[in-house]
Parts: sequence; C-alpha cells; structure tokens
Amino acid sequence: MRTTSSFARLALAVASIGLVFASPTKNNDGILVYGSPESVGMISAPLHQMVQNVSAYTHAANYSKFSYDKLHPIEPGSVTLVARDGVIVSEFAVGKRNLYADVNGTKLPRHLQEDTTVDTVYDMASLTKLFTTVAALRELDAARIALNVTVATYIPEFATNGKENITILELFTHTSGFAADPSPPLFSAHYTTYEERINAILTQKIINTPGSTYLYSDLNFMSLGLVIETVTGRALDDLIYDFTRPLEMTSTFFNRGNIEGSTPLSPNYDRTAVQEFQIAALGPQEPQRPQPVHGTVHDENAWALDGVSGHAGLFSTVRDTATFCQMILNNGTYAGQRILSQTAVDLIFTNFNARFPGNARSLGFELDQYTTAGPMASLQTASHTGFTGTTLVMDRTYNTFWLHFSNRVHPSRAWSSNTIVREAVGYWVGKSLGLDVAFPLL
Repeated sequence: MRTTSSFARLALAVASIGLVFASPTKNNDGILVYGSPESVGMISAPLHQMVQNVSAYTHAANYSKFSYDKLHPIEPGSVTLVARDGVIVSEFAVGKRNLYADVNGTKLPRHLQEDTTVDTVYDMASLTKLFTTVAALRELDAARIALNVTVATYIPEFATNGKENITILELFTHTSGFAADPSPPLFSAHYTTYEERINAILTQKIINTPGSTYLYSDLNFMSLGLVIETVTGRALDDLIYDFTRPLEMTSTFFNRGNIEGSTPLSPNYDRTAVQEFQIAALGPQEPQRPQPVHGTVHDENAWALDGVSGHAGLFSTVRDTATFCQMILNNGTYAGQRILSQTAVDLIFTNFNARFPGNARSLGFELDQYTTAGPMASLQTASHTGFTGTTLVMDRTYNTFWLHFSNRVHPSRAWSSNTIVREAVGYWVGKSLGLDVAFPLL
C-alpha cells in the first residue's frame, strides 16, 4: 500500500488556470487520490510548465500544419489530468468551453463566454470505442463471444457483401476490410428510420479482403456494439452503465432521443462543452438541429443512431474517465469492484497488428502512437483519441495515465488539429518522470 507524503494542501497560485494539488490521502484499494508528484517519484516542475504550455495553445498563433497555417488557437479550452500509482498529481482547466458566436470565430460577449472547469462534460467521440471495448471484453470474459469467431455467427444478417469471414478480432483491430465510414452516411436522407440505418450497417460492403489491410473504421465498432447487444439481448448504453455506475462515474452517459424528432439536452447541459457550428461548417446535408452542437452527440452517424453507438455517443468528464483508466491499470478492479479479468486487461496491452508496422493495435486501443502519446509512445502505451479533441493515454510501464479533453471543433473542425497538444502533454509527463525526451516540433 502506497501513501502520499504528509504535506498541507498545495494550492498552486495559478488560480486563473485551475491547477490544484489537493491534500493527499491514503491510496487504499486502488482508489484514486490526490497527492504531490514527488510522492510517486515524479518531478513537479515539468508539470507546472505543462500548465503554461497547454494554456498557450488556447491563444491564436500560426501553429503551422496544426492550425492549417492560419492564426487560430489550437483549442478554445481544455482539461488535463495526470496520475501515477493511483495518485492524481496534476489536474487543471484552461480557456473556455463556450467562446464563439459563429463559425467564423466571432467571440461571444464576455458575459456569455463560459470558462472551462475541471468538471466540464465533454463529447467523448471515438473514446466511446474504449468503453465499447470494455463492454465487449466483459462478454469475452463471460464466454459469450470469442475473438476468432465470425461476426456472422452472432448476427447472421452480417454475412453479406463479402463479410462472411470477418472475425470479432478483426473488428477490434480495424482489419475487417471496411471503408472508414458508412456509405451513404447514416444521417443522410437515404434512410428514414432507425431500423433502416441498422440494416445499412449490417449490409455494408467491404473494400479490402478481411485481415489483409489496416484501415481505421467506425463501422468496426458500430458492428461490435451490435454484436454484444445481440448476444446479451440488451442495449449498448445499458451494458456500459453496468460498469460505469458501480464505478460511480456519475457524469458519464449517452443522450438518447434524437430520432424521435426532439433534441434532448444532456443531463449536465450547463457544464457541457460547446461543439461545432456544423451546418455552417459543412453544409445543409448535416443533421438539422440547433447550432452550435451542444448537448447532443457531435458525430452525425451516432446522432442518426439515437445518440448511442459503439463508435461514438458517450459524454464524460476527465475525472470520471480517470476512474476508468485506473480500473484498467489496477488489472481490472477498482474500489473492490471486479470489472475485467486480468487476462482481458492483458489483451488491452497486446499488439495484434504486428504485420502492419506503424498501426499497432490491441483490442480497441492503439499502441505506440507518437501522435497521441508523444515521446512516451511504446507498445505498453495504450491510447486513443476522439475527433472532438479528447485524448486518453495509459502507460503500463510507468503505471501512469493522462487525459486531455478539449472541444477543439469549436467553432469548426477546419480550425485546427490538437495533435501538437497531445504530443506536448506526453513530453511533459515524460519529463516529470525524469526521462530524456525531446519536445515535439511544429
């Protein structure tokens, strides 16, 4: 059992950007506590510098390819958290969760702008895939699915257009042969009912021979979600709540109701980050809903699937997601709750794509990806990103994880890529661990 050093609350006077190291508590049962970097063998100074660096990316500049050679901020705001050995050593918020009045970046009047806070709720985008992964691993633990069994074994309707031999493993590792996205898009006028959209997923054509090619595809996790719904007879959101609720992840949820003609708001609307002016950015073919997108899922195909899909749809906070990460680094347990077996956790850190150099993948997670983890990338670094600006990285070697959530698509996806911020956070974590790492270049 590890205990943190006995120091009084360190209120680092960077109040404007929200960095606080809280009073340490004994770290029992693998439950996350707050403590100093030094209590877990890290160095404070790089984490202080990280706050300043991450904050700088909320200011307009020419960040080369990351701002598409224009004078834009990389992100309007963000929340970052770093933890090691079950101790949160840094947690801070910078910038704004609501800043712009239109797609061109006209700023709202100051009294309408909203500061980012550490409890800001984010649209997780493709980080949803990681929660679908854990839900599927629980079915693997229960022997209701198996990796080398075909998808069509569980869903016979899937066996069309060359998909007869696609396996569950190939869905997990993006080697099924699917194109990147459904064609036509599920939100297009081509479909009028939820049932038609589900049928469209099951009857999609493939563009590569299964197992021959790596190509990241949302269709893989749409399909995986349907598999576990089929074998359990339960909805995907309920299967995910089966483990988020025991973990007391109370700000983690899907937002149903889109296909009934209404536009429901998330349960935590007032602290949910504002997203894109989607129609103005992309055109009238986009889902017709209030703009900017706020409180409903940003991903158009997930929106067309009633806000719940294996590839996107989940909302959460950095603090809730920290519990999810710690559960995995605890080998599948948290606060006495067994969520995954040790074997299932090992699969999260096992590369199944060795034959595709540069595209290392475990079950659901990417491995050894510099553009996500920066110089901390390794085959024992499991990570993922979300299109809206969310990032999750877990490093098993150093028993460390870090999260960086932003709404980088506000006001438009065309403004920036936050890859440079992800890489920078990985750099500062590495420096805090005392490693000889190089700062990422523009």
